[in-house]
Amino acid sequence: MDLKNSIKNIKINKKTVNCILFVTSVLMVLVMSVVIFGIMWMYRGFGNSIKIADFLFQVGTLEGTGTGDTVRFILGVILPALIYTGLLVFLYFFLKKKNLRAMHVWKWSLMLTFVAVWLVIIFAVKWLGVDEYFGFAGFRFVEKDNYVPPVIEEIVITDNTGDNGESEPGPYDDLQNKLALESSPWEKGTSRDFIESYYVDPAEVQIDFPDKKRNLVYIYLESMEMTFADKEIGGAFDVNVIPKLSALSEENENFSGSYGEGSLLDGGYAYNGGTWTMGAIFSQTSGLPLQTGSIGMNDMDTQDVFYPTITTMGDILEGAGYRQIFMAGSYAGFGGRQLYFKEHGGYEIRDLIWAKNTKRLPGGYYVWWGFEDCKLFEYAKETLTELGEGDEPFNFTVLTVDTHRPGGYKCELCGDTYPDRYSNVYDCSDKQVSEFVEWIKKQDFYENTTIVIVGDHPTMDVEYCRNIDKDYLRRVYTCIINSPVTPARETYRSYSTLDMMPTTITALGAYIHGGRLGLGTSLYTNQRTLTEELGYTTMHSSLARYSSFLDSLADIVPVDQSGNSVVISDDGTVTITDPDGNVVIMYPDGTQVVIPADGTQTVVPPGTTPDGTGNGETPVTN
Repeated sequence: MDLKNSIKNIKINKKTVNCILFVTSVLMVLVMSVVIFGIMWMYRGFGNSIKIADFLFQVGTLEGTGTGDTVRFILGVILPALIYTGLLVFLYFFLKKKNLRAMHVWKWSLMLTFVAVWLVIIFAVKWLGVDEYFGFAGFRFVEKDNYVPPVIEEIVITDNTGDNGESEPGPYDDLQNKLALESSPWEKGTSRDFIESYYVDPAEVQIDFPDKKRNLVYIYLESMEMTFADKEIGGAFDVNVIPKLSALSEENENFSGSYGEGSLLDGGYAYNGGTWTMGAIFSQTSGLPLQTGSIGMNDMDTQDVFYPTITTMGDILEGAGYRQIFMAGSYAGFGGRQLYFKEHGGYEIRDLIWAKNTKRLPGGYYVWWGFEDCKLFEYAKETLTELGEGDEPFNFTVLTVDTHRPGGYKCELCGDTYPDRYSNVYDCSDKQVSEFVEWIKKQDFYENTTIVIVGDHPTMDVEYCRNIDKDYLRRVYTCIINSPVTPARETYRSYSTLDMMPTTITALGAYIHGGRLGLGTSLYTNQRTLTEELGYTTMHSSLARYSSFLDSLADIVPVDQSGNSVVISDDGTVTITDPDGNVVIMYPDGTQVVIPADGTQTVVPPGTTPDGTGNGETPVTN
């Protein structure tokens, strides 16, 4: 009897094991299907430039971007994965019911799943750059064979303001000649940390501003790319959906080396750490990629400081006596923007909250991300009029939002020129920005004002860019208007958004000794950018990997889902601070110290609890 029960138990256990293995196999197939369909979904938007940071950001930040992205992800990734997995399960049970060697099919499915797992792992490590992202890839510099320094061009700018009509030296001759002499190649470091090796600390660089400082209007265009122009002028579309912005860039400065109707557009690459709005703002004003490490990419608003030890463009202009205002049609606190601009440059913030507090909008007003761009430009004109009447040089920075994914926000000004909504939104933004620039040109302060218009990052609307050639490398829109200097190299430049900080400061007529700040190079100089020196591929992959140097600058405190900051010391001590300022310190021996916001401390010995249910609590008052 005992023997029969034992055999029965063995059969039950074998059946249970088979069931567990089958369920595990199905789950593995489902997970791998989600990953594979997810990568395919991303490739339609990012092409061959996708890296793990892009993938994680797209999948991990679907909240807060509207329901469109979530629906697209479900329809493009989750649903196909479920259908594919369901078909395999159906096939298994169908064959099993028909007694067509179902066990052999199941075994083969396990083997194929195992192979698929390893293929995905190999793909992720090699092409998505997972090894670089987490910092366990061997690092090496990519040396340029037969490197030849750029040719020093003798540039002399003259004007015809003399009484005799002959050319006389212009006010920026000395600066222009200095820029032409900036020709030394990058000196390669020896550190294994890429960013540390090439970083030029702006705090240690001498910058000479002209006696009469120029004003700056810096316009971030949400998700605006030169990609959306037609192929004939350097875009990737058959039809140009941003014709007015294209004309502005062609007629002014985009560092293509050629100007006028029909000239090629140029723009900056957005590397890892600068492919979403906060990362883009940080990259363009600090010359560094944004790495948030232990917190989410848009969770810098959980911090008390934002890279506190670095020197940014805002810091530099504040030191030069500029009044600075940041305006956005959304809540400026999102992603840490308000923290960043206040800490680095003392910017005044004019956002959704400001618009409501000043009664420009009713208290319950909210569309898209806050308020639409047509209102943004209206408020921007008011602010610029105010700044123009002041005596201080100013930096007015504005961020649009209507062209955010998915599909953009179609306001009352948008037409129906194109068959899809997003193209009509871009067309509408194209007209509004151009009209805003024309308005600025008519103002008294314009003569002494430089305008910088830059896309913050490439659009994340993967479907909108699905027909772009896979070899086309997307770049953000770039245009500089009314700068008093011209580039020392009249050639098509290869650059990134990291180069915008030194380039913008030079565009104000300031001279940067050495021509470099952060990881950026002033495009007005003869210096090669890091992109020109090392190549796009090396830059893209190198900036995707973890940087201990950048981590040391960040001073980021991890925050849990409840908003509590969590700091773990080297000795194992854990300090937890809640949003109200209450602190709990837990020591390795089990002792806890509870410090409420009022400052009264309570020592809780091991084995007791802070709420008084244990024994031996000792109040300590400071």
